[in-house]
Amino acid sequence: MKLQGPTGCRVPLAPRQRFAAFTLLELLVVVAIIGLLAGITAPAIRGMVQGKTLSSGHRQLTDDLNRARQEALRLRTTVYVVFAPTNVWQTRMALDAQIESMVVERQLAPQRFREQALRSFTNIALGVFHSYALLVEREIGAQPGRSHTRYLGPGWQTLPDGVILSPKLFLPVPLAPTDRRDLVLHELPQRPFRFPLAEFPGDTLPAIPMRFVAFGPDGRLALAEMNRYWVLNGRPELQLPPLSELALGVGQGSVFISRDASGRIDPTVMPDAIETPRDNATNNRVIVSSLTGRSRILKPVLR
Repeated sequence: MKLQGPTGCRVPLAPRQRFAAFTLLELLVVVAIIGLLAGITAPAIRGMVQGKTLSSGHRQLTDDLNRARQEALRLRTTVYVVFAPTNVWQTRMALDAQIESMVVERQLAPQRFREQALRSFTNIALGVFHSYALLVEREIGAQPGRSHTRYLGPGWQTLPDGVILSPKLFLPVPLAPTDRRDLVLHELPQRPFRFPLAEFPGDTLPAIPMRFVAFGPDGRLALAEMNRYWVLNGRPELQLPPLSELALGVGQGSVFISRDASGRIDPTVMPDAIETPRDNATNNRVIVSSLTGRSRILKPVLR
């Protein structure tokens, strides 16, 4: 079609422009392809993230065990790496009575001391299966027969989310006759420890039984003390011979702490830990040499 111009000449119209576009069917095909690729790659990405988190947990525990050894050499005393046992919540009733006794005997500020003591206890108890601390009870120059417990470092250390200590380190698992005690995961020895209170220097929580690994002043594993408590714990078969190694399992999993209807922790139910996949901590171990006290990561070799 042509229009008549002012001078009488005809002016041609510009041709109509045509725009390219996707049809609804093409968009649906693209969305389906994106969804398929996401479904294929997501598990691989998730596995890479979990593997990196687990490796970070291994390195953290290994580094802190080696730091405990170095501190034992530097301070020339025994350094303990302590882990809260699964039955720590069952000690709450006895702990409350002991706290009240300490308030009366030492004429402490009742409300402040109770709050600090229960807060410290809760921090310890919530760390079952995934937290630990470095403790020293005596140092050079301290009065004989008197202990002055203090943390080495900031206090309780927590493994990365999704990384736990093997439940076998806390639960009585029978050993088979063919099992090597220095390579099989089994429960750690247990003994009472007192924990410092930040707001009350010189005072500590009443003694709480804890699982532990000990490094002597020479930097080696304190096998004599660890073996003695295995005997006192009723597990003499777990004693480690000289020139052996101690295996600590670290794996992927979750910790479950029971709570009542009001949301408070139920002290009558022991916390539980589930490894995902099952027993994966058995294949991911931190090995401590009794001879040198040094720690290293031991992972399965794929052939």
